[in-house]
Amino acid sequence: MIQDANTLSMWREQLWSTYVRLESKSDARDFYGRVVEFIPGTHSLSLVDSTSQLTERTRHHVRTDHQEVVLVAFQLAGQGFVTQDDRESRTIPGQFVFYESGRPYSLSFEGPFKQLVLRVNRDKFLSRLPGLGNLTARTFEARHGCGAVALDFLRSLAARGSGICDAQLALMERVASDLVAGSILSLTTAVSPRRAVFERLRTRIIEEVRDPCFDSLDMATIAGMSSRSLRRLCAENGTSPGQLILQTRLQGVKDDLSTGTNAKRTVSDIALSWGFNDMSHFNHSFKAAYGIPPSRMRISN
Repeated sequence: MIQDANTLSMWREQLWSTYVRLESKSDARDFYGRVVEFIPGTHSLSLVDSTSQLTERTRHHVRTDHQEVVLVAFQLAGQGFVTQDDRESRTIPGQFVFYESGRPYSLSFEGPFKQLVLRVNRDKFLSRLPGLGNLTARTFEARHGCGAVALDFLRSLAARGSGICDAQLALMERVASDLVAGSILSLTTAVSPRRAVFERLRTRIIEEVRDPCFDSLDMATIAGMSSRSLRRLCAENGTSPGQLILQTRLQGVKDDLSTGTNAKRTVSDIALSWGFNDMSHFNHSFKAAYGIPPSRMRISN
């Protein structure tokens, strides 16, 4: 058993501070563990280097820690087992898997291992992978194709993360999550014509939502379809017209708060520039989406 209980306790606290609340235990006699974060001021990209253990996020953790994130783990050495949503997958070097913080999961390792972990906002990931819940705890290939491109980018980002300025950070994080989502899509099913229509619409409304009067009727006009068809299109992609407008506005505010060039602008000014005209509604929606108030988002970046 672990000779120094403090070592495991410190390890658990390190995992909490970087990822989400969870429990970790091990019977390794010479337990060790370290987390290396590559982008200062964020928990976006990190290396986990440790030995045999069982790590679990229980229903209690989910109830007490409301972070809504997706953790994408690229296996670099050793092997691991991920369990979520009644699925279990084994990952070996050259493969990756992802899991969500909003539901219980477990990670088990029978010996030394290393993983490169990308931490992304769930809503952002969901907008690219509407079938997210059906893809957790599944193994994906990272030795060739799109998965290899995603891993190469993450390794490059890890090597250069300390030199990335605030103005570039949001863009780099977006590229990283887009590459991972794209590789998953390429390994599951081709993008359908309907999905392509949705992606084009999502891009076209980014600037339109800055108008506080912009609504689902305006969106239907831009899409060239009836309100009913628009609702069906959004439902197929895991959202609704109203939610899509809100998500786009919130993402715009978050990106601006993460950009150093906006450091002198007030949070209210940024929110107003993205179409919000009710600060109480904005603050509530932002905290619900990202787990912290917008003022702390700026501080954390």
